[in-house]
Amino acid sequence: MLRFFVLIGLVVVIALIVRSQMIPESFGDLGHFRADAVEEAKRFEPRHLGRDVCADCHDDVAALHVKDAHARVECESCHGPGATHVAADGEGGIIRPDGKAPCLVCHQLMPARPSVFAQITPEDHYRFVGVEDPEVDCIACHDPHEPLFMDRDLRTARLHPLIHRCRDCHAGRTDETLVRPPGHPEIFECDYCHADIVDGFAERPHSEVRCTTCHLFFRESDFAGRMLRDSDPRFCLLCHREAEFRSDDAPPGIDWPAHREDMADDTIDLDKRCVDCHQDRIHPLQTRTAVGSEE
Repeated sequence: MLRFFVLIGLVVVIALIVRSQMIPESFGDLGHFRADAVEEAKRFEPRHLGRDVCADCHDDVAALHVKDAHARVECESCHGPGATHVAADGEGGIIRPDGKAPCLVCHQLMPARPSVFAQITPEDHYRFVGVEDPEVDCIACHDPHEPLFMDRDLRTARLHPLIHRCRDCHAGRTDETLVRPPGHPEIFECDYCHADIVDGFAERPHSEVRCTTCHLFFRESDFAGRMLRDSDPRFCLLCHREAEFRSDDAPPGIDWPAHREDMADDTIDLDKRCVDCHQDRIHPLQTRTAVGSEE
């Protein structure tokens, strides 16, 4: 029995000696970690430089990016660390994403993502906009630096009450056309405040398109977000621009800007937006607000 306890004692002593040799000298000086790691980390050259450094050379792209839907996305989130690129004076050392996969990292439909976040199922999205070839890249329609072609800065858009979707409470529920059961809690509907627009919209060619497909909503808090009323022609052209990859059942397509030039009667017409001529095919402009006034 004595030998057993002696053996245990030797093991403990050896373990303590080994532990004392393995613990870094500065461990515990500033808490339960190695204090020298702070100074060592300071000696590393940063790999990520931030969007301001990118803007030094790419100010034109930065100006588009900062006002659009990707304004909160850092350049290096898509293009990788920029230190090597900057050190090489812009010659290489940067990632140029291609294909659908990089976009779908953020925009693939997932139950875990908030419903107000822009998400798609590629097959359904391509069918909706009439893309026949499933291999067509997202950037064939969307400029990654200006994906929605907003005609005004996102941060200046009107604040709007929070919009709820069925899938906010029901996992996997993407079909929002089903009738709600009796006693279902009331949730925000567009026609609560915009009855005239919703009634008129139901009679027009875009009636199968959700309001928030064109009037995108960007959540900023648990109570409100920014509601966009985009009227830049390039936004309409995301669905209506003629392209070889469109199928026969795609939405009506036009050749742009030839269409505007062909229809223009004078130079003033050359500056018109799609909605200036085609508003009647979308919805009426007048709407009753929550307080009964018109806007």
